[in-house]
Amino acid sequence: MDWDSFWINIYAGSIYFILGILVSIWLIPKFTIRLLKRKNIIHFRSKIAFIISELCEFLNSIPKEIKVNNDSTTFLVRNKKYPDLYDFVAILNPNVLKLVAPEQLKVNILTRIQQCSGEERYNFVNGEVERLKPVQDTLENILTSHSLNIDDKIISTISTLCIEIRIIVNEFRFNALSEELTGEKEGISGANRLDKIYETIIYLLRLLEKENGIKRE
Repeated sequence: MDWDSFWINIYAGSIYFILGILVSIWLIPKFTIRLLKRKNIIHFRSKIAFIISELCEFLNSIPKEIKVNNDSTTFLVRNKKYPDLYDFVAILNPNVLKLVAPEQLKVNILTRIQQCSGEERYNFVNGEVERLKPVQDTLENILTSHSLNIDDKIISTISTLCIEIRIIVNEFRFNALSEELTGEKEGISGANRLDKIYETIIYLLRLLEKENGIKRE
């Protein structure tokens, strides 16, 4: 028996075995993580696109009394199969992302609340509260079920928006008590939070449009 050849084969086999283990430890996790990141990015863009469409739907129905302009802007998301192409997400009209539009919107909201009579103010704020409730439900569902891999800053802003909506909903209920005491609808409770909510929505849209794979025209 050729012992020299035997030991050479043992040593060579051991070396290849060790190299195989090292390559597996380094390559397989790296390849797996890359696949997961690619899958997560696609899923992440779908979530972002969905949130954008919900916010645009809310803003597109803004009361005409506080509407700032008739301009439009379009949100697009990169196609899953063809990265060079973009798919439609939503149209935003009025374009509250336009220069000075957020400031003008705030002025319009505060002016509307101040100049309205008690019942007009009540109806205006009540209409906005009712429109905000579905937005809250949608965003809270995103937070509880699909927040994985969403940027922390976006999650924090969504959480803040949901809290603000919940507060205005709760505060608006005090108007019913006021009506019982005075016999008149005032709509004062909660009205002072409306401009802040719009401000947060606009800020959230600005964050979302900066995400990779999202663009606006």
